[in-house]
Amino acid sequence: MIKRISILMMAMLPAMLWAQFAPAAGLPGSTAMHADSSAFVAWATGCTVERGLQRIDKPSLGVANFGEEALALGKPGGTMDVVSLGDGGVATLTFDSPICNGEGPDFAVFENGFANAQHPDEYFLEIAFVEVSSDGENFFRFPAVSNVPFETQLNGSGTIVPTLIHNFASKYEAFYGTPFDLDEVEDNELLNKNRITHVRLVDVVGSIDPEYATYDSEGHIVNDPFPTPFGSSGFDLDAVGVIHDLAHNDVSEHEKEVVALYPNPVKDQLNVKAENLQLVEVFNVVGQQVMTSKENVIDFGLLMQGVYFVRVSCGEGVITKRIVKQ
Repeated sequence: MIKRISILMMAMLPAMLWAQFAPAAGLPGSTAMHADSSAFVAWATGCTVERGLQRIDKPSLGVANFGEEALALGKPGGTMDVVSLGDGGVATLTFDSPICNGEGPDFAVFENGFANAQHPDEYFLEIAFVEVSSDGENFFRFPAVSNVPFETQLNGSGTIVPTLIHNFASKYEAFYGTPFDLDEVEDNELLNKNRITHVRLVDVVGSIDPEYATYDSEGHIVNDPFPTPFGSSGFDLDAVGVIHDLAHNDVSEHEKEVVALYPNPVKDQLNVKAENLQLVEVFNVVGQQVMTSKENVIDFGLLMQGVYFVRVSCGEGVITKRIVKQ
């Protein structure tokens, strides 16, 4: 019996080691943000697309052609309301107000993935790298990681377990955005994280053939559904939602000093110090508003343990801070 258990544990070990990132929408620990979340303060207002091939190893098929650039603007539209990038295609989005680096995630990307009916923990996801720029010329990529095994090619209808990927766009199904925190991008003198003007999405070519493969930040080949030789080939961009931007968070460092939340971590009561306090909003990690108040003392006693984001509207502007509930 002991030998049988040991063999079973050895067989499970690789999967246990790989499954290390946030799970699908609706599961405990998921970071998925629904399109209707009140955490979103704005949406992309401009989009240009450089289409990739329908199939990178068969150029004669031509480029992807499904959808128009305008479909990536505003809130997500769903399964068919997308623009397809094709293998290695690129979409560059702009915004009315620059994105800034606040507490927690700063924006989220929406695609039109869907669940596998036979395997509910797996999803059809066509993923993309995410890059940001503060000048429209120099772009910097989020350190994305794929732990999807690449010994065998995922076919064109292959599915992925969300726990195996991190910092790729399209980690979640349609209407659930994948959040991105600018703190995770390496600092560079050419990047102003408090004035992000462009977000760029680069389709992952899912082939495991080294001639065409793309690699994650740790040097792994990224195994993605391939080939998808259709007009809708590649990453299907639905929307980019903004959580922090200058229009809603244009607060100087001096002004931030007059806003304080304590204690942090908090067990029961959270104290809010802010001049000319107008409104306090509390959001969970998936962007759902769980509480609002106009008082200086917030009752956290009934909330589950975990991470929350507290947005304070006051005379000095709007400030969001990360709070841990014990």
